[in-house]
Amino acid sequence: MALLLYNQGMIHNPIIPGFNPDPSITFDGKRYIIATSTFEYYPGVALYTSSDLSSWKYETSVMTSSNGFSLEGVKNSSGLYAATIRFHNGKYYMVTTNKNGFGNFVSHSSSLHGPWSEALFISKDGIDPSLLFLPDGRCFYTQNGKGGLFGAFIDPDSGKLLEPLRLISPGISGVATEAPHIYMKDGLYYLVFAEGGTEYGHHAPVGRSESIYGPYELRLDPILSHTDRKGHEIQATGHADLLELEDGRWIAVFLGIRVPGRAHLHNLGRETFLADVTWKDGWPVIGKNGRVELEEESSIETVPMEKEYVRFDEDLSSRPVLRVRAENASDYDVCEGSLMIHGKDALSAEFGEPRLLLLRQTSFDSVFKATLRTDGTLTGKAGITVFYNSDYHADLFVERDGAELKISFRRKIHDLETIVSVKTLPSASSISLSVQSDKEWYRFFADDVEIGKASSASFSTEGTMYMTFTGTLIGIFAEEGDGIFQDGFGFI
Repeated sequence: MALLLYNQGMIHNPIIPGFNPDPSITFDGKRYIIATSTFEYYPGVALYTSSDLSSWKYETSVMTSSNGFSLEGVKNSSGLYAATIRFHNGKYYMVTTNKNGFGNFVSHSSSLHGPWSEALFISKDGIDPSLLFLPDGRCFYTQNGKGGLFGAFIDPDSGKLLEPLRLISPGISGVATEAPHIYMKDGLYYLVFAEGGTEYGHHAPVGRSESIYGPYELRLDPILSHTDRKGHEIQATGHADLLELEDGRWIAVFLGIRVPGRAHLHNLGRETFLADVTWKDGWPVIGKNGRVELEEESSIETVPMEKEYVRFDEDLSSRPVLRVRAENASDYDVCEGSLMIHGKDALSAEFGEPRLLLLRQTSFDSVFKATLRTDGTLTGKAGITVFYNSDYHADLFVERDGAELKISFRRKIHDLETIVSVKTLPSASSISLSVQSDKEWYRFFADDVEIGKASSASFSTEGTMYMTFTGTLIGIFAEEGDGIFQDGFGFI
């Protein structure tokens, strides 16, 4: 393990930017591991690692076709909710909720890269499961439920509860009491949880007790909250997970959103933040009295994550590439540095499994590029998309029209879908497609000629028809036939 230096450093938040909500953290003796939620996207539960808390990289995902993972028919922003990752006695444990009717489950593995076990059912109701391994080897399970936070001892290798779930705390406000994690310190149990909903009222309270079952003495002031920081660039902080480091210091990871200069509007999704935890009068406090900044002074010096560009001569599973609801591996053929996508479902198909490969948008200002072959191999519609879900996306695609090529710019907002513009293209063997984003707009280009634009507000959670939990992704796709992309795709 790399040494954690005590000289003054700076945490550059968010440490894992873009659509990476509900973070949970553990340490396996060599590296730190953070798990984030994925909802209707495949593969399920992303894992990021760091040897020193400084630089983070995507490592792998837990739920894949190898352990029978499926999200067939799941609604937008349903699927896999918040996960907790823990390491105990040489084994990794991940608990999460499949809102697609299955409920809470555990999966485990002796290797971070698997194979991970199939989903082992725990309980039907409630969300946000967590695990605490006690010094005597027993494992305590928590989740939320009707009326507050619940817990029971569990066999984590089978998912079997060893006793009935019991109420351990009703919380404070009764408003979206969720995300319970329990920690041990100085002979007391500390219950950190979230309340206020995962929007602008989100915050993290804490309680303490001599018994793991409670009752928990609740601290009325939250240990993390930006609810009174209207206009601040970070909002909706909460859903925190704490970790004690080997040297006795404590840190927390938690979700937050970045607003692009105006209140109540964000499009990057909920992201993963990091801050120090201090203890005062027997209580933990995150950041500076529960507040954090994009540049946070710390003994930890973090390094911003690199831009994601995926080449077709590398293993796609090693990169944070997302698909919708299913892998459909046979519909993506890689050959000599090119990728053929066999398009089927339309991007707007309700509960559909469109053939597309997506990367998380991680900054407001970005440039995404891909190159599409426009020779005789193009038999369907193929191009690039700014994708929030099947109800909210903007697409630039090419298709054949007899002997000609045409390029179309399409928008989908709520229940309205329309082709905004269509242009005829000169004959060529390939075309460069790109999208440039800032805090206001996404601008779509074909060979550096602007074809159309879409407002960032179109991809903001605050403007969706139903409550949503994801963030904006950008990628390549094909519909109703084949499209071949050259070299790679991603942010430059």
